[in-house]
Amino acid sequence: MWILTAIFQAIGQALTWVLPVSESGHSAIFHNFSGRYTDACSQLTGVIHIGIAIGIIAAFYKLFFYLAKNFFGAWNDLFHKRLDIKNPPSQRKFMLMTILSFVPMLLYLIPAGKYGNIYQFFNRTSYNEFILGEGICIILTGVLLIITQSMIDKRNKTFPAAVQALIIGLTAFIAVPTAGCSLVAGVFCVAVLLGMSDKYAVRYSMVLSVMVLLVTGVIEICVGVTAISVVSAILGIVISAAVTFFAVKILLYVIKNKALKFFAWYDVALGIICLVIGIFQFVIE
Repeated sequence: MWILTAIFQAIGQALTWVLPVSESGHSAIFHNFSGRYTDACSQLTGVIHIGIAIGIIAAFYKLFFYLAKNFFGAWNDLFHKRLDIKNPPSQRKFMLMTILSFVPMLLYLIPAGKYGNIYQFFNRTSYNEFILGEGICIILTGVLLIITQSMIDKRNKTFPAAVQALIIGLTAFIAVPTAGCSLVAGVFCVAVLLGMSDKYAVRYSMVLSVMVLLVTGVIEICVGVTAISVVSAILGIVISAAVTFFAVKILLYVIKNKALKFFAWYDVALGIICLVIGIFQFVIE
């Protein structure tokens, strides 16, 4: 049973994370209809998140190689007092921007009463007896994709790099813990609307995803309420990494051929269904 669970969960999580359809939204819907009104997860969820991160790194191995090279190069330049922050090379600039985008996530550490902190507040309120909120977020994701599709290849106003990085960071801050939001879709769309090219934007979303996946994966393994076997863990990592690799290729193909509208329609349709069911749940409650 655990082996089948590992296989299907790995496939489902990998596809819904990479493709702009919201992994958290689908998870909340599943939890709702199975009567599990909690954000508690198994260790398998964390293992699969790490597998997804590995798959993204494999798909963009050159990008992550140059990111690591520039990261350590920046420290070396800082040590020798020759670090140029105002006019860095393009690869160094990309690396610095992604780091800056993680600054808003420090807000997660702010205490939030009985919920613990801000992250736990957003996360726990997403898993309840209603899927109304998830439906609204999924619809908004679809609408954002439609707007972004119409703006690709157009000359959008370009904002300063630091402003872009912080706005994208705030987008990620909202998307990560909120069921129905997609980190990949949110970061990609906002980056394009801020003036980035679609190629630059999708890579930006993948870099942020890897860091979020690795951190949340480790945390989920540590706090998971259900332990898993070594076999299930290996299957989860291998399958999720493989599916992620091919899902990335599909996403790149979709963006290149301007076909994001198909995912947008899916999001809007699923969101409307959740919205209607959520209203019905609220009324009969």
